[in-house]
This record gives sequence, structure tokens and C-alpha cells, in this order.
Amino acid sequence: MEEAIILTQSEVQSCLSMSEAIKAVKVAYSAFANGRVQMPNVQHLDVNQYNGEVDIKSGFVEDFGLMGTKIASGFYDNQKKGLPPGIAVIVLLDLETSMPLAIMDGTHITAYRTGAAGAVAASLLARKKSENVGIVGTGTQGRMQLLALMELFDIKTVKVWDINRDIANRYKEQMSKELSIEIDVVESPEAVIPDADILVTVTPSRKALIRADSIHEGLHINAIGADGPGKQELDPQIMTQVSKIVVDSLEQCRKIGEIQHALSQGLIKESEIHAEIGEIVNGEKVGRESENEITLFDSTGLSAQDIAAAKIVYDTAIEKGLGKRINLFS
Repeated sequence: MEEAIILTQSEVQSCLSMSEAIKAVKVAYSAFANGRVQMPNVQHLDVNQYNGEVDIKSGFVEDFGLMGTKIASGFYDNQKKGLPPGIAVIVLLDLETSMPLAIMDGTHITAYRTGAAGAVAASLLARKKSENVGIVGTGTQGRMQLLALMELFDIKTVKVWDINRDIANRYKEQMSKELSIEIDVVESPEAVIPDADILVTVTPSRKALIRADSIHEGLHINAIGADGPGKQELDPQIMTQVSKIVVDSLEQCRKIGEIQHALSQGLIKESEIHAEIGEIVNGEKVGRESENEITLFDSTGLSAQDIAAAKIVYDTAIEKGLGKRINLFS
């Protein structure tokens, strides 16, 4: 009976780069658009007594012959206990037999594939010569989104805001040194926008942080933070100003994405959603068509992305002889 492997976070990190994550996400989006992915609804749990939340995402991708389940949590008081605020575990199974292949840290995979998702969307929807970025939220995803954008764009300046000024200042110090670019900390969420070609929102907010009157022509918005019921970063009126709204999965986004609010208020209809991102990746629908368009990508995260990235990790780990091998049924 085939053994499964257990992979630690450091082993996973050694097996997945951002450029590889970007390629994996594109493959996942393409497979999803081609109907070769099956995903049940995301299971979301609020653990209010401990300021936490848990998402369970499962599915299979026929292209890879793999099934996967990820349990990912955000427990926002963990830092006070010396623990990471975001934790994830991925279980990878063979699609034909359901035999477990790997149990691996999913924290690195989640961080990188989510960053990669924003970069893939921006490559299709932002202006080609985008060089100025505004980021709302300077936690893990504030970092990952910028790292991923740097893979595909010649980013020159970045403006950031965070509800915690100390965290924003640390972000500026660390990222400006690591990436050798200009980063400014600003006083309000809207202050990141005036010069931005790309706006990235990556917070757990449940109220709008970005007003409709702060959006300008030519802007692309990556709305990353809203991935659960009630989560919100944008004024729903923004959806009425956008030339093209693109989602990762309409089924998910209508329930837990940024568009949930505009839909429930009747500001937009589902028929007005331009595309799922995989349709643009596959060339079935167009991305940005003019310099003046305002575009928006609503990202809730697909289990297919996790599986695609986990496949790279698994294959590389086998090649390198990494991981602890275990027969779970002995």
C-alpha cells in the first residue's frame, strides 16, 4: 500500500516559488472554466469567542488526477500568544482511489496562491504598463500581493494603509528594503488610490473601507479580503462604476465575495458580471480593452488553486526525497 508523505512548512516553502504559484493558478483557473473541476460550497465557521474564523475548501481537478481538502483559519488574537494568525493544512488524495498522498502545511501554499491570483488577474485586467500600486492591509497578503505583482509588472511606487500604523510602518521598512522600491504609509484607505494603477484590498473588514467617489478611470481593483458572509471592503456603489467585474467563481462570489453586497442591494445583476477569470485565461472572453476602463477582480479563492499548487509541492518533494513517509492504515 502506497505511503503518504507529511511535509512541514519549511519543506513546502522549498518546493513552491511565486513564479510557480502564478503558473499553477493559471492552470487551475483554466481547468475550472473548462468544467474539469468540481468544488462543493465553502464551509465557513465563525469562532467569535476566540476572534477567529475557519474555511474548509474541497474539490478535485481532473487534469491532475487529484482531490484536495484545505482547512484554513484566521485567528486574529494569535499573535498575542506568539502564534501565527493564519494557519492551513492541506490533505491531497488520489482521484482514482481516494488514497491519501500527502498531508502538508497549507499556510505557505495559501499565501502564495492567493498572491498569485491577484497577479494573474492584474495581468489580464490592469493597464499593461501599471507601475503604481495602492494596498489596503499590510498583513501577510499585503506582502504576497505585492511580491506577485512584482513578478509581472515593473512596480515603481507603493502606497499602503493599515488600521494598525505600527504594522504598516514595519511593512514599509521590510518590503522597501527587500524589493528596493519606494513605499509610503498614508493616513487613510482612500489615500492609497489617487496615483494607483492597481488597488489591492486585503483586510478582514466587515464594512466598506473604500468610497465610491475615490475611484478613478483606468484603475484596476483586486478585491481579495472579502471571502466570507458579511465581509466587505468596498462601497457597493463602486460596482456600478466598474466597466468589467470579473470573479474567480460566480457561485462563490455571489455568496461570500465582494459582489455579495451589491447583488443583495439590487445595484447590479448577476447577468452584468463580465466573466469568471478562467474564461479570460482561456481566451473565451476579453480582459481590459482600453486605458480608461475601471476593472475589478473579486477573489474568494478556489480549492482548485490549492490543489494545483499542492501538486507542484508534492511532485517536487517526491523528486527531492523530502517529507516523512507514513502508512496511515498500518
